[in-house]
Amino acid sequence: MPKLIPTETTTIKVHPGTLGYQIQKLAVDKHYFKAPQLAQQKLALVFSHSNGFMKESLHPLIRRVVNGIHQQQRYQQTDLYVFSWDARNHGDSARLNEGTFLETYSWFDNALDTQQVVKEFDLHAKYDGVIGIGHSFGATAMILAEFLFPNTFTGICAIEPVLATDIMDAEDREQLPMLASLKRRDTWPDKESCHKSLAPRKFWKIMDPEVLELYVNYGLYETSDGTVKLKTPKEQEYHVFNVSYYATSVAYSALRALSTPVQFVYGDASTYVLLDPLSLPDLNPKHIKSVVVEGTHMVPNEKPDLMVPPILQLLDDALSKTAKKQMDSKL
Repeated sequence: MPKLIPTETTTIKVHPGTLGYQIQKLAVDKHYFKAPQLAQQKLALVFSHSNGFMKESLHPLIRRVVNGIHQQQRYQQTDLYVFSWDARNHGDSARLNEGTFLETYSWFDNALDTQQVVKEFDLHAKYDGVIGIGHSFGATAMILAEFLFPNTFTGICAIEPVLATDIMDAEDREQLPMLASLKRRDTWPDKESCHKSLAPRKFWKIMDPEVLELYVNYGLYETSDGTVKLKTPKEQEYHVFNVSYYATSVAYSALRALSTPVQFVYGDASTYVLLDPLSLPDLNPKHIKSVVVEGTHMVPNEKPDLMVPPILQLLDDALSKTAKKQMDSKL
């Protein structure tokens, strides 16, 4: 299927509290999905991608989530507005910011940029709920944003967030396989060659086929010499992996302090899970739930249909809590 055509594409500044705020920008897409019946409420769904990917790679997931929500009788009168963006060194944002990348950029900056999207579009004032749906790097950033700025989200579905109970020694971190991204190929003669190169690989063979199509069609740009190259520089993908250790540890510890509903989703074959996903609710039983589904760390790109039930559960939990707060405030 073709990519989802945005209702609106906007360029905004990165968070003013981060280095690079004077010149760096974020590319943000907004999508509108009309309620099947006359709308009585409208919700903002905020999607954040994983490291090395871009906002368009989430389109199969977005399509499933929107359809899944609107198939429920209780959401037949709910307009959905989806906001997705590229982290400042990924995708279209990376093209905007070429030549301005900083060694100081960290997962905390992505967390602040997440809050910047919510603030810049005034989501809490304009919508009846703000639901965060993040994957990996993007999911961890959402947890950090909620910790730093409580009530940024009405609820968060964190899919395969990278969390750590401790900070790994630097020598051990250097052996992590994901750091091999620095050696990956990033240039091809054309898009067709890129697709032929990637399609047979195990990593891509288990993906929803649409994800690779979107990756090739919207994750590459044409260079001055006529070749095509990844919009997300491999050096930046490596950098994001390499600076993950503080943020992932803080995000884990922050779970105890969160007061918004959080639904974790992990893959049963994930190699990124350094803890028991089903033990996470023990840190904050009132607000955290966790499920394990069939898949790897890339499960939202492999089996987006499996993401719909936990996201619906999160949506129900978040909106019921909001309704209770509103009721209590009237008493």
